[in-house]
Amino acid sequence: MNYNPHRNPDDYSITIAQLKEIARGRWIEILTAAGVPAELLADRRGKPCPKCSDGDDRFAAMNDLADRGAVLCRICFNATTTPRAGDGIASLQWWLGVSTADAIRWLRSFLGLGAGVHRAIHRTAIKPNVPPKPSKPVQSESDRLRIELMAGVCGQNLSDASRKHIAQSLGVTSEALRRLRVGWNPSQCAMTWPMRDGDGNIIGIRLRELKSGAKYSATGSHAGLFYDPDIHANISPGARIWIAEGASDTSALLSLELDAVGVPSSGCGGELLLTLGRRIRPREWVIVRDNDEAGAEGARKLRSDLVIVAPVRVIEPPIGIKDARAWLNRGASRDDLEREANTAEVFGLEWNIGGAE
Repeated sequence: MNYNPHRNPDDYSITIAQLKEIARGRWIEILTAAGVPAELLADRRGKPCPKCSDGDDRFAAMNDLADRGAVLCRICFNATTTPRAGDGIASLQWWLGVSTADAIRWLRSFLGLGAGVHRAIHRTAIKPNVPPKPSKPVQSESDRLRIELMAGVCGQNLSDASRKHIAQSLGVTSEALRRLRVGWNPSQCAMTWPMRDGDGNIIGIRLRELKSGAKYSATGSHAGLFYDPDIHANISPGARIWIAEGASDTSALLSLELDAVGVPSSGCGGELLLTLGRRIRPREWVIVRDNDEAGAEGARKLRSDLVIVAPVRVIEPPIGIKDARAWLNRGASRDDLEREANTAEVFGLEWNIGGAE
């Protein structure tokens, strides 16, 4: 039955699709009336989440907000939560903390299609009664400069012959290590792998002992990303960016001549990747996760973080192969990984239907 505005709205049932059509173009007004702060809906720039009360840019309005009503928080309302972000009804359900039926009932009342008088809601963020999380320590400028200087000195310590020897021991190419500015710390008999923020600045150094494989960070380091700043500074918008777990796995993907960046550990580095992603505007991300439960959980977390910038695919090595570097050492080619990525599920924000369907 088609909607007729001149009939009594209680005389017939309106489908969800019809309700969405009636609300089209009014979602900013609707969400504001529901209590979402108007300034958070003014544009698509990332902002602090008004509900989980954390993060600087984890909340954002999606494309066609006025028509679709879709918003997202990378932590508490995204592609993997219940309700799932995707349309205005799901947004109301998440924001008001109600069932789908109650969200629809509220929306009908707002639009004048239900019994009762609509009342605007002025909701404040609910902060749980738990101790506040400690703030992240801020790296001092002196520490950052010292780390940057250390990375440069250690890089000069590594001759071409030594780089080739290390590359052979890892099963990667010398060029991949050169692009990551891998160096050598003779006092600790360890390789040095610079870690960078999303703008390319060195903020930390990961050390890896050649014989034992032990890994640790230099004093004063902050966890960062592993990537070639020169390549990513000049990369064309629309590239496919591959994400590895750890430094040596990043070198493995670079050895296959993929546009790769590494995170410091499973599920970490999302904020830095977002900064990098906003600079280079990738077509999509491909996460090459480790073949274990920690890798699966980390990939799910990163996927929720990164989908706000570009669609995400997740692939993993075949059974019996631990990670990207082991996959390369077992003979994987660039074509093998491209083929896996091309058939992997795409996680994005442009759904035709949302959680209320």
